[in-house]
Amino acid sequence: MPGPRTPRLYDASGEERLLRAAPLFAIGPAAPGPALRRGALVTVPIALALIFEFSFDWPSRGAIATAALICGFTGLDAPAGPRALWQLAVAPFVGAAAAIGVLASQWAPAAVIAMGLMAAVAGYCFADTLRLAFAGFSCAVALMIAEGLFLPAHDAVPALFYGASGGVLQAAWAACVWLVYDRGSDNESGWNWARTKERLGENFTLDSPIARHSLRFGVALALGVAIYRVAGMREHGYWIPLTILFVLRPERDETDRRLILRAVGTLVGLALATAMASAFNGAEAPIAIVLSISAALSFGLITVQYAAFTAAITTYVVLLSDTLGEARFDAAGQRVIGTVVGIAIAYVAFRIYPGPGEKRRWG
Repeated sequence: MPGPRTPRLYDASGEERLLRAAPLFAIGPAAPGPALRRGALVTVPIALALIFEFSFDWPSRGAIATAALICGFTGLDAPAGPRALWQLAVAPFVGAAAAIGVLASQWAPAAVIAMGLMAAVAGYCFADTLRLAFAGFSCAVALMIAEGLFLPAHDAVPALFYGASGGVLQAAWAACVWLVYDRGSDNESGWNWARTKERLGENFTLDSPIARHSLRFGVALALGVAIYRVAGMREHGYWIPLTILFVLRPERDETDRRLILRAVGTLVGLALATAMASAFNGAEAPIAIVLSISAALSFGLITVQYAAFTAAITTYVVLLSDTLGEARFDAAGQRVIGTVVGIAIAYVAFRIYPGPGEKRRWG
């Protein structure tokens, strides 16, 4: 009798529905070599955006590169051709989410409601495939970051442009890779509207673990935004919903595993980023190089070692924030607090509202 199937990332059919993080000190489910090569390839548009934004002092100051990072997770499991199509399709939604985030940030209740609704939709995307779930994840991250920046309302239009531009840049690069290198791969898009419609419909009940995850995800992220708005954590409060967004999954055991990995990875990433920020002292050239390497490791390690992925993505966010003028040591302390609060919310969420057939348990 064959053993249980191991989840994969590089599934050209787009049918993969589950991705599990490896325990601490373990590797998997993806092999490191192919995953890291794919990560380096997807990072090229981010590196190019960083070079132009920093070298020519563009007003976006890393926004396009960050949007390219966010959109890079969309279609990450696909060959270059389908990846280009998915990224191009998601780009306007990411831009729109960023613009909504800017507008919603003007009033705390609007920010809470917008985050809760967006997170609920993103969580419900797990009803179909991992590829659609990554698309929902990208939009939720864009809205969360835009809310956390507290930009003036008139920056909604630039946020729309920068967010969409990052996705289009990723799609254009994926199309170039397809033309030059990847045309022999399975280039089916993996999109099947009839299948998606059926799965979304059949999960529209609280007897479904996906529907419960959608509600749990939306309420938890809305609570995370509410806490940092009430607590006055204006500069770094977004770290609370960011932590929840990365760790809370439809399965309790997967969520619990990610809670530990997230804590370890965040502490390592904060230490590395703070040390490098002090060493570089605002020098943009080495910072751009490290940001590019951090982005590549983020894409490459997400299916290899989740704690290492968390360290890489933390390094990216902290270094970029330092480049934009944040006080690095104050920021590090507030991010630790935000991580602790986010982990606590994610832990409690499953205990208060478990999946169908599960009992409330705190152990």
